[in-house]
Amino acid sequence: MLTAWSTVPGLDRMFDDVVRSFSGTATNTKSFEPAIDVRANEEAVLFVCDVPGLKEQDLEITLENHELTIQGARKYEGSAEDRVLVGRAYGTFKRVFALPDSLDEGALSAKLEDGVLTIRIPKQPKARPRRITIGK
Repeated sequence: MLTAWSTVPGLDRMFDDVVRSFSGTATNTKSFEPAIDVRANEEAVLFVCDVPGLKEQDLEITLENHELTIQGARKYEGSAEDRVLVGRAYGTFKRVFALPDSLDEGALSAKLEDGVLTIRIPKQPKARPRRITIGK
């Protein structure tokens, strides 16, 4: 099914931001919601989260009752006197993922590199698939 694309709301929002930028009151209603891939293989489950511009102190990872919580914030670093057309998203985010019992939560590791947060949780050895040979 095809949907008609309407430019009017987008143009209205752009026009409002441009007009407000002259008075120093430009705003953007976009909230910061990073994209997160969840990948699973035979060894582990990976959470790969795009968080460009964030530092380790801007992020918090918690694990409680088989729930992985990733939260953080991107703060606007300009001054209140700036006249600005806001194009980037700012604010806080929080994502919660229910984890299966088959993961070794005690071996969770996380790294932040080049604006990408990667969380790795290995599977418990008993949960990993194995090939069974048929004997005679």
